[in-house]
Amino acid sequence: MINFALQAKYRNIFKKLFVGTLGAVGTIIVITFTGYQGAGLTPDSVVYISVARNLTVNQGFVNYDGVYFVLQPPLYPILLALIKFLTSIDPLISASYLNSFLFGLNVYISGIFLLKHLKSFALVCLGTLSVLFSFTLIKVSFMALSETLFISLLLIFLYNIETYQRKGRLLPFILISVSAALACLTRYTGVVLLLTGMICILLWGRNIFKERIGEFFSFTIVAALPIGGWIIRNHFLSNTLIGQRAVSSYTLFENINFFWNTLLPWYLPLKLSDVYLGFILLIITIWILFVSDREKISKILLLKQIGPSLLFTILYSGVIIISSTTTAYDKISDRLLAPIYIPIIFVLFITSDRILSWPIQSFNLRLIAVPFSIAMLLFIKEPLENTKHFIGEYEKQPGLGYSSSKWKKSEMINYLIKYEPFSKSYSMYSNKPEAVYILANLICKRSPAKTFYNSPQSIKLDQLQSSIRSEDENIFLVWFKESNYNFLFTLDELQKNIRMKEVVHLKDGDIYTFLKHDLN
Repeated sequence: MINFALQAKYRNIFKKLFVGTLGAVGTIIVITFTGYQGAGLTPDSVVYISVARNLTVNQGFVNYDGVYFVLQPPLYPILLALIKFLTSIDPLISASYLNSFLFGLNVYISGIFLLKHLKSFALVCLGTLSVLFSFTLIKVSFMALSETLFISLLLIFLYNIETYQRKGRLLPFILISVSAALACLTRYTGVVLLLTGMICILLWGRNIFKERIGEFFSFTIVAALPIGGWIIRNHFLSNTLIGQRAVSSYTLFENINFFWNTLLPWYLPLKLSDVYLGFILLIITIWILFVSDREKISKILLLKQIGPSLLFTILYSGVIIISSTTTAYDKISDRLLAPIYIPIIFVLFITSDRILSWPIQSFNLRLIAVPFSIAMLLFIKEPLENTKHFIGEYEKQPGLGYSSSKWKKSEMINYLIKYEPFSKSYSMYSNKPEAVYILANLICKRSPAKTFYNSPQSIKLDQLQSSIRSEDENIFLVWFKESNYNFLFTLDELQKNIRMKEVVHLKDGDIYTFLKHDLN
C-alpha cells in the first residue's frame, strides 16, 4: 500500500514536471522569435508602450500624441512601466519578455487544470499541446498586446473557481476576486469574467444560499471597484466612460459569420469544419440522452467542472458579437476571440474524458482507445499546421507590424531618424503616426480623419482645421504611400482643403509642409 502511494505520488510529480516543461518550451518559443526583432507592434501596441514610457517619467496616463489614455484599461502599460522602473528596460524591449513569460504560464496553468480534471494523461498531453502549438495564442503572444495577460488572469480565475466551488475556502475566493478585478483592468471585456464569477457563486457555490449572497456581493465589490474608479476617471478627463466610440460598419449577421469563420478553423479543417462540428454535437447529444440514470450525478459534476469555462465562452462570444454590431472597432478576428480558445479546450477535453468512460464500461478498451486517439490527434493536426505555416512565414519575414524588417528599413523612417533635430522643430502629422513615434522617436499626430475608425460615422473637416489652427509651430505632414487606413482623408482630399508644399520625395512616401496662414 505504501509503495503504491509512493508510485502515485511520483507519477503526479512526473506529470506536473512534464506540464511545466511544456510551459518552459512555450516561453522559449516566444522569446526565440521575438527577442531579436522585438514584439510585434500594432497601433494599440504603440499606445501601450507610449503610455508606459510616460508613466515612468511622471507624465501620467497619456498617449504618444498627448491624448489621455481612455480607450483601454491601464494594467498592461502599468506592468511595462513597472518593469522599466525596476530594470531600466524600455517597454519596447520588455514587452517581448513579459509576453513570453505569460505564454509559458498559460501553457502551464492549462496543463495543471487538465491534470486536475482528466483521468487520461494522454488527453492531458494532447490538450496541453493544443494550447502550446495554437496558432492563435502564439500569434497574440508575439504581439505587444494585452490579450496574453488577460488570458493569464482568466486561467487563474478558472483554476480557482472550481476549487472554491468544491471546498469553499478563502484563498481561492480571494484569487478569483483579484483575478477578475485585474482582468477588468486589462481589457474592458473583463466585465465578462466579473459576470461569470457572479453567476458561478450564486449557482454552484458550496455554502448555503444565504452565505453565497454575502460572497456574491463581496466578489462583486472587489472585482468591480478598480475598473469603476478607472471609468469615473475617464469621465472626468474625456466626458466619456471608455473613450469616444462610433457606430459599427458591420451587421449582426456579418459579425456572426466572422465569428464562426474565425473560431472553427482553430480546431478543424475549414472545408470539413461544419461536418466535424455536427458529428461532435451528435456524440454529445447521444451521451446526454441515452446514458443511464446512474450517470446523472456524474453529469452534474461534469457541469460544475466545465460550467465556468462554458459560461465564460458563451458570455464573451455574445458580448463580442453584439458590441461589434453596435460599436466600431476591429473586425472579429483571432485577436478578439483568443481569450475563448483555452476555455473551449477545457470544455471539449473534459467532456471527451467523461464520454470516453462510458463505452469503456461496455467495450474492449483497445477497441475504443485506438480510434479515439486517432480522432484526438486529428484534432490537434489543424492547429499544428496553422502554427507551422505562421512560424515559416515569420522566419521569411521577421517581425510583425511595425517591428518587421520592412518597416525598420523604410526609407521614410530612416530619413526622419537622420534629420531628427530638424523634424522636431515642426508639429508633425502623418497617416502612420504610430510608426513615426515608435521607429523614429518623434511625437506625431494622426492626419485628418473623415470617419471614425472602422465606422461610416463621419467627422467634419472644420474640426480638423480648427485643431490645426491652434498649433504654434509650422506643420509637417509625413505621408506614407502604403496605408490601409481608409477612414483618413486621402492626400488628394487634403490638398483640396489645405495648401501644401512637397519638400521631400522618397520611395515609400512624401513629406509636405504648410504654414498656419496657408490653411483654406
